[in-house]
Amino acid sequence: MIISALSDIGNFREINQDCINYKIINEHEAYAVLCDGMGGHNAGEVAAKLTCDYMMDHFEEHEPFTCQEDIRHWFYRLIKNANRLVNEKGADNIAYRDMGTTVILAYIVDECIYISHVGDSRAYIVTSESLEQITTDDTLVNALLEKGYINKEQAKNHPQRNILVQAVGVTDLLNVSFAAVHADTILLCSDGLYNSLSDDQIVEILKLDLTIQQKNEKLMEMAKQFGGLDNISIILIERGA
Repeated sequence: MIISALSDIGNFREINQDCINYKIINEHEAYAVLCDGMGGHNAGEVAAKLTCDYMMDHFEEHEPFTCQEDIRHWFYRLIKNANRLVNEKGADNIAYRDMGTTVILAYIVDECIYISHVGDSRAYIVTSESLEQITTDDTLVNALLEKGYINKEQAKNHPQRNILVQAVGVTDLLNVSFAAVHADTILLCSDGLYNSLSDDQIVEILKLDLTIQQKNEKLMEMAKQFGGLDNISIILIERGA
């Protein structure tokens, strides 16, 4: 298993409010976390780091998993606890009152990849020809799209496309998604990547005969060249390599 993780401030931001980390436990098992913070001043950075650090510090404290449902419950518990921490930090300090963060938690074990998320950071299955989005964006525009009020073209340029309907630290009630997939390559990213590059552009870069680190660096380079309006974070995971 090989993992490459990169995070960049982008071309216009003063602070990188994304936070990423991962750990390879052994050749068959690893986990990764990606958070994209939001809030005034450095509050988003604080929310993202609190959440990411909590996940990394506590992930391995679980009892042995006996089934998929055990993993789902553990993911839910981790994200709910992180949500409580961010809420408490905001309540204690007025400067952090409105902070929040997206989160993606991925656990790779043998042939399966388990993913939970809140917000609009994304996880994709990568094949030689396409990207398949695993996660569903927790945005107002996506909710309108799913209900048929707008179409895909309208969603792309909707003025409220960046408004989240849920994020860690924003509400006590979270609907934490969970998915189990089989894939050789997984891409986790913040919106700084997919708002800068199209799916086709990302696939073309990932098809290049490069190492996983070189592919990630190329994705970052091109995202900054074609956009870079926001912080950009990318985690590439190649299972079984």
